[in-house]
Amino acid sequence: MQNQSNNTVNRFVDTFENLVRAERKMQPALGMKNSEVRVLLCIGSLSHDSQQVINVSQISNKLQVTSPTVTELIKSLSGKGYIERCADAKDKRVVDIKLTDKGEKFVQKVMIYYDALFSGLIERLGEEQSKELIELLDQVCLYLNETKIENE
Repeated sequence: MQNQSNNTVNRFVDTFENLVRAERKMQPALGMKNSEVRVLLCIGSLSHDSQQVINVSQISNKLQVTSPTVTELIKSLSGKGYIERCADAKDKRVVDIKLTDKGEKFVQKVMIYYDALFSGLIERLGEEQSKELIELLDQVCLYLNETKIENE
């Protein structure tokens, strides 16, 4: 039984490594770092979900990364012309963030890319297996987010 368990563990490790490599391969297709793409998609999603202004803490919470990490990405994206940062009129310490026209176009381009990519996956797996995969991946994410294993 231990041998079978080790085999399954090894297959998990190999599969997750393959997923990481596949994600890295996508980076050149989008023309920027995956982390920057995620921030732009997050800003796009937050701005479409509500008409309120967007700030670093909202992005940080949604992406589950630290505010300093988001701040660095925001600086980079602002320098590239994808987003605008404006000091809040009521509180100068708060910076409102919004997509520029260039940022909006990029988000649309990425959404078209993802639509084609995942539509192809759904076509390959079929609707039922695709839904099962989504459920399983949701469970994996939950497990990984909840699990703390000390490395001795």
